[in-house]
Order: sequence, then C-alpha cells, then structure tokens
Amino acid sequence: MSIVYNKTPLLRQFFPAVSTKPSTSIPQFFLKYECLQPSGSFKSRGIGNLIMKNAIRIKKSGNKSPQVFSSSGGNAGFAAATASQRLSLPCTVVVPTATKQRMVEKIRATGANVIINGAHWKEADTYLKSSVMNSIDLNTTEPIYVHPFDNPDIWEGHSTMVDEIVDTLNEQNIALNKIKGIVCSVGGGGLYNGIIQGLEKHKLADKIPIVGVETKGCHVFNTSLKLGKQIEFSKITSIATSLGTASISSQTFEYAKKYHTRSVVVEDTDVIETCLKYTQDFNMVAEPACGASLHLAYNTNILENALGHKLSSDDIILVIACGGSSNTVQDLEETLVRLREKAKHERITPPTFINDPIQPVPILGRA
Repeated sequence: MSIVYNKTPLLRQFFPAVSTKPSTSIPQFFLKYECLQPSGSFKSRGIGNLIMKNAIRIKKSGNKSPQVFSSSGGNAGFAAATASQRLSLPCTVVVPTATKQRMVEKIRATGANVIINGAHWKEADTYLKSSVMNSIDLNTTEPIYVHPFDNPDIWEGHSTMVDEIVDTLNEQNIALNKIKGIVCSVGGGGLYNGIIQGLEKHKLADKIPIVGVETKGCHVFNTSLKLGKQIEFSKITSIATSLGTASISSQTFEYAKKYHTRSVVVEDTDVIETCLKYTQDFNMVAEPACGASLHLAYNTNILENALGHKLSSDDIILVIACGGSSNTVQDLEETLVRLREKAKHERITPPTFINDPIQPVPILGRA
C-alpha cells in the first residue's frame, strides 16, 4: 500500500448484454477497478510514483525543496495535484482553455495552483516549461516535471496493478493460464507500458496478449502499428479526450511490436452508449476513455476477432477499468445527442477529404 495510490479490487462481473448468449461462448470478465484511486483514475499509480520518488530524492539531498509542475487539464493533472496534496508538496498545473470548469475546480480543490493557458495540451506544456518553470528560483527549489504518460517512473507505478492482479488470482486459486487476454485503453501508452512491465516481471508478457482499445479520431496507436512506424496526428477529433494524444511513446511502439499486441478502434457513439449502459447496469459512471475498454466486455465478438479465436466459459479476460473524473452522466447524455445529430448530418453531406483532421503525419527521425 502506498500513500499516493490505493490497492484496488479485481472483481468478476457479469455483463447483461452478453448473458443471453450460449453459456459456452461467454468468457469470465474480471474488472480491475482503478476508478477507486485517490484521483479517480489509474494515473494516481504512475504519476504518484514519479512525484514520490523524486520528492524523496530531493529531500535526501537536503539543499532544495521539491515543487511539482504538471501540464494536463485531465486525469493526469488531477493525479499530480492529488499526489502532491498527500505528500504536502506545492503543485502547479497548467491546463488548456478547453479544460472543463469541473476539472479546473477539482484540481484547485486539492490546493494546487491552476493556470489556464494554451488551446491544447502541447501549448499548455510549452507554457509550463518556457514560462512557469523558468521563473522559479533554482537555488532553493528543484522542480518535479510531470509528463502525462512518457516517463519510466510512471510506467513503474502503473506496473503495480499487475502485481495486485497476480496476487488476487493466486489468493482465489485461479490458474494464470486461464487468462486469455488483458483489455486496456491506449492513449499515449503509459498504462500499456506499465502493464507490459508488470507482466514481464511475472514472466507473463509473452503468454498473455494485450488488446489495446482506442476511439476513432485519436487512434494513433492503431495507425502506427498498421504503418509499421510511429506517427503523429495533426489533430484529435475523438470525444474521448483522456485518450486524445497526438502520438504514443516510443517504448509503447517497441513493446507492441515485440509482444504482438492487438489493436481495436471503436466509434465514439458506441463508446458513449456503452458508458451509459454501464452506468445503468452497475450504477457507476465511466468516462469514454474507460468505456472504450468496457465496450469489448459488452461485445465479445469484437474481442474474439482481435484475439483471433473463440472464447469459452473457462476463459478469463481482464479489463482494466482505468477510471477518470472528467464526465458526469449528464455530460455523456448530452454528448450522445450531439453525436447522433452529427451522424444524421454526415449521412446527407458528401464526404470530403480536404484537410482531413486524422491524416497521419510521420515523425521524422523515428523508425
């Protein structure tokens, strides 16, 4: 148990949407409930680990005081603020102008200093590094910069959920060879990298396949795998903003090639409908980034196609319910209405490929 993150339950769940199918075709779904983290998402593990390790290192030197700096208007920024609160560290979070007021208020409620600057994450991050962090007194303060996903300390923190999964299954006398896959959402790849490293630690990385799920419009992981090289999107169009990174980490790309990770892309509308159904079925709110993975539990045919084989009632699928704090039920309902109206409009409007916002842009200097 850590001061910056919680040990979360791994629970078997029955999904009503698939319960009418023949029992021989329904795998057992176990959900890892990362929504029970201090910040409401898995980000507490990795970002908490990064902040705590660096704070300990800085305090041991005895010369300077640690101060946390984060650039994220979403779950990463909230996780940084929450961890800083638990460790009694000053924290500044720069959020882009598109950040929901609800998230700004939640971050501020931890005691963190919130600055609103930039139209999107990259601009907020640039402002944090060039203006905010450049103005601190380095003689007395040592900054702890918190990237949303691309840092080995973050991956190390996320890997602890695999330790917990293995411990829980062993306690319940469930054989690990019954696990036929792990489903997780993929944004920049921090969660995915952590899961891989956790599986490597337990010598399971080449035995348990991972199915990475993205929403269309931010499917940079899927596109990179298809093209065989890392790419960057010029614009993100999906409503799953927690998955909305323009690129993945280079480590994510290398792991995916090494372990033949499966990739699934789902539509925004399908994910929102799944989130609302999940709320109805389990009385819990899931944001779209989490709903992308839950969607496969409701649609085993997609999961089976990704894995390349049928699943039976003896098989176990682990779903990382990664959590998130950016959406309410009202947000989901309003988004679904907008998406359906947009779909109606698109059915009668001729398609255009001018300035297509999801055209992949190769990243120079990378394989």
